[in-house]
This record gives sequence, C-alpha cells and structure tokens, in this order.
Amino acid sequence: MTLCGLALVIFVGLWILLATQPGRDEDAARTDLRENVERHRGQLAAAGADGAVTDAEIDRLFRPVMGVDGAVDVVRRGEAVTVVAQLQGLGPPRTFIFVNSVVVRGCRAFDVGPPSGGTPRVSVRELPDERCAAATARSRPSGTARWRPGVGARPGASPRAG
Repeated sequence: MTLCGLALVIFVGLWILLATQPGRDEDAARTDLRENVERHRGQLAAAGADGAVTDAEIDRLFRPVMGVDGAVDVVRRGEAVTVVAQLQGLGPPRTFIFVNSVVVRGCRAFDVGPPSGGTPRVSVRELPDERCAAATARSRPSGTARWRPGVGARPGASPRAG
C-alpha cells in the first residue's frame, strides 16, 4: 500500500510539473523579450551619442531575425526620432519528438530625444502588434536624423504623428 501511495504522489507531481511547463517557458520568453528591449534601448542611446542616428545604425541594431521584422518604421520630428520595431523573446528549447521553444513577439516604439550631456534620452513604449504589422506594409524612410530641427525622413516629407 505504501508503494502505491508513493507511486501516486510521484505520478501526480510529474503531472503537475509537465502541465505547468508551458507557462514557465512563456515567462522565460517574456523575460528574454524584456532583456532584448533593454539591450536595444542601450544600443540606441550609444548610437545617438554622437548627435545622429542614421538609418544604417538603425538597420544594424534592429535586423529582421527568425520571422521578426526588426525596425518597421522611423519617424523624425524636429530633434526627436522614433523607431518602431518588432522584437522577440525566446523561451528555453524543449525536445520531445521535435525541438521547439516558445517565441514571444512584441511591438515597441523607441523614442530618442536629443542628447543632453553626451547621451540621448531613450524611452520605450509598448504598442499593439497591429501597429508593427501596418508599418511593415509601408516603405522604410531613408536618410540621417541629425539633432537639428526641420530635418525630415524624406525630402519634402512632413513630420507625421506616430
């Protein structure tokens, strides 16, 4: 009888462990997404420390990877630059029959202000995923964002609200 009880406890414990694993994997993927956002925030601040954020720097920082679009829109308003990007977080890989892992995607807007004291202020806003999907359909602007008023993303383009 004691052996049956012990086997039942082990079985129930393993059942609970396996049933809650997807939630733990998603939590790990969300943590990875948060770390990815913070890493991009720091890299964008470093790129803007010289007073300019070029499209080449944005493309280097926000590359499309594994079905994620990367930078999908760049909006310049006076001295400010807003980069809308789709990022992802990966959970730990699991192997049963096939190797798989949980992937979490998120749309973020990185608002880069003019540098004050050498480093620009970069704030991050979470956007609905539809915003990244809609922006992907539009063409990427080209040019250089200088910390001067009146420099637009495209010649003749007016600043547009994000």
